[in-house]
Amino acid sequence: MPRREPLLTASSRWPERGQALVFTLVFIASASLVSLLLFNSGILANSKTRLQNAVDASAYSAGVLQARDHNFSAYTNRAMVANQASVAQIVSLKSFIEDAADTGNRMGGGLLSSQRNIFPNFAPVWDAAKNAVVPTVNTINSTFGGNNGAAAAMVKYLDALILIFETAQTLHHAATIADMVMVSEEVLKKNDPNAKLSSGVFATGNLVTKVSAWAGSTQQHRANDTSAQADRFADLVVSRGATDRLTRNRASVPTPFWVSTVKICPGSVFSATTFNFTHAGGTQLSTNKKRWLALDATQGAGGWICIYTCYPVPCVFGSALGDTGGSGGGLAGRNGSYGSTSGYKNNPSETINYGMALVVTPLPAGIRYFSKGPGSTLDSSGGLQDNYRDIRNPSVTAKNQAPEENGGAFPVTLEAERPASSIRTSSKFLTNSMLVKMDDKLASSNMRAMASAHSYFYRSKTNSGFTSASWARSDGRTEIENLFNPYWQSRLIDISQAERLGSIAEQTK
Repeated sequence: MPRREPLLTASSRWPERGQALVFTLVFIASASLVSLLLFNSGILANSKTRLQNAVDASAYSAGVLQARDHNFSAYTNRAMVANQASVAQIVSLKSFIEDAADTGNRMGGGLLSSQRNIFPNFAPVWDAAKNAVVPTVNTINSTFGGNNGAAAAMVKYLDALILIFETAQTLHHAATIADMVMVSEEVLKKNDPNAKLSSGVFATGNLVTKVSAWAGSTQQHRANDTSAQADRFADLVVSRGATDRLTRNRASVPTPFWVSTVKICPGSVFSATTFNFTHAGGTQLSTNKKRWLALDATQGAGGWICIYTCYPVPCVFGSALGDTGGSGGGLAGRNGSYGSTSGYKNNPSETINYGMALVVTPLPAGIRYFSKGPGSTLDSSGGLQDNYRDIRNPSVTAKNQAPEENGGAFPVTLEAERPASSIRTSSKFLTNSMLVKMDDKLASSNMRAMASAHSYFYRSKTNSGFTSASWARSDGRTEIENLFNPYWQSRLIDISQAERLGSIAEQTK
């Protein structure tokens, strides 16, 4: 019979029992460690990303504050220029109306009245102007002109408003410097409540240095001395774009005139008489930029002629008629005489000789210029006010429109940190576990991240790309950084290598 193998009993298999359990426990432990590693890596990556995003938003906010400060200065500078041009216009109106009143009053004077009564047969326009317009002009002149008139009140108000803008620029700039750290901290906290700006020596010192550099990148410049910066502001104020034609040159031919036959030429084959006024005027910024000066003058001229039949040639009788006319003056600034026929060196050419009044209407203009003067000032502190804000050195021009060339040399760099204890890694909730444990401590007690941003000026040369069509200059020229146009914006930039090394060096101490 074949041999039968003995049956295996439970007691014979006992030495192999539990071997699978060992492998299962090893696998579970390994899987747990891998899971914890992945979990910790995810938590740390997420925390780092959140911290980086928070400090990016914080730095960008600081750059936005910089851009807003520059744009505020630009808007207030433009308002100051507009108000200065308005002062010049009011001075012009005061002079123009005074001249109109003076000229109108002479229409009823002895010389012109006698000429009017003797020569013209028909002069309705002349009479209408004398009887209806002149009284109205006198009323306007008495209300508008003079030390207590509307013109003086408006000029004083505008000059005071310019000083308010000047002060507002200084206060806004100082407030921006103070707010940059505070707002940056607030934005950081909003995006990551566990984060704060680093307080280390390097981080704090670097931030103070960067903010100070930006704070000094602009400054107040004088607007009414002999400096190039003062000329820069004055050129904008007196430019043809800021002032209107009424301010620069008021040459015109007033309506009142007469043209008719002559009463005292009975039997003549031809007789005629004519008389009309010529007016000229202009307003200038004085040489020292501290006075607005206006002069207007109106001069009358005409004549009469009678022709009779005589033999062998016709008999001709006639005479020229003339009148010195009237004049007006205007002044905002220190009282005194005119002093110059051209004023500030960059006044528009059409203002020379006060709109050519000294040439076109020499008699009344000469009397006003050399004898009467511009009259009492509308505001003794008139003229260009003291200061305005612009980039520190406007004479150093950028090479191109690159942000680095137009304000980007003054970034602000922030370093933020988050305590390692605030990061919920595995050790925070497996503190009593003896089976699975992982050392997930950071290299230092804080997680850190850095970001840098700056404000920069950019105005598109063309109407293409991402910019608005209204950004481009009408002359197609490239414009570089300045505080007269509000085209400042903000952007994030890379951290410099020196700043990275400085932060690492402090962390490893």
